[in-house]
Amino acid sequence: MEIRKVQLHGARPLSRKVPLSLRLMRILFSRVGALMPSLMGRWAYWLWFRSRRFPESAAGRQAVLNARHDALPVGSAQVSVYRWGQGPMVWFVHGWSGRASQVAAFVEPLQAAGFEVLAVDLPGHGLSSGHSTNVLECAGALLAVQDRFESPVAIITHSFGGMVTAFALNHGLQTRRVVCFCPPADAQFLVQGFARTLKMHDKVITNLCERLEQRFERNFWERISTLCNVRQLDVPALLIHDEEDSSVPWQQGESIAAAWPGARFMKTRGLGHGRILRDAQTVAAAVDFIAGR
Repeated sequence: MEIRKVQLHGARPLSRKVPLSLRLMRILFSRVGALMPSLMGRWAYWLWFRSRRFPESAAGRQAVLNARHDALPVGSAQVSVYRWGQGPMVWFVHGWSGRASQVAAFVEPLQAAGFEVLAVDLPGHGLSSGHSTNVLECAGALLAVQDRFESPVAIITHSFGGMVTAFALNHGLQTRRVVCFCPPADAQFLVQGFARTLKMHDKVITNLCERLEQRFERNFWERISTLCNVRQLDVPALLIHDEEDSSVPWQQGESIAAAWPGARFMKTRGLGHGRILRDAQTVAAAVDFIAGR
């Protein structure tokens, strides 16, 4: 069954046409899940970690052509790292099913402000190896990038990348400022969106959560919660979220800003979950915050 281009994490926009593969999966998870929750829970567990590579934008392709490219060994995997310019480093950490080239709109403004830009394809994404990953593995990749290069003066994140970065900042990653676009507040929200997308029976959801807790221990939810991880951070932050974001509601970002000491919250309108990374005003707001302007 072809599921490669079905976005499972987060909510799907209501106007988007539902692919046949997803319609079939929904029938299985709702009907068969009620009768065989363990079997369907195993499949859900496999899908939960499965990453997907969506087509790259023209601007993204051009950006990576102009970058210095490194392949960094992280455990048994290879992680792709891209760099532009010279100066103190600003990192970009993409979201689930995203890629490093989504930094494209930030590259020239950050270089003009005197920064070197670094973006990484997280494990299982972009040109990095693998087809599955998780928060802990992605955070480990960021720590490996820090070991190979240097601590960034600032980090820009998108969506799931904010959750990864918040976890990494509590496990050795160092920076002076953070800008988070559209971050999810906790893993429970992601599970709920995942379950809604697949129309999972309640028994399947319970089985999936039990499997996650068995793998990562019962404090798994608190360990990776963005809300929990930002409460002790002493790093200035700007959170930018669009009120028409259909993947991660803006209230998620607002709640994170409220929990993050000294953080500021900026709400936009009409940019959704993806265009917010390409809007001139949001890009300028991020660069100004990083530059201390």
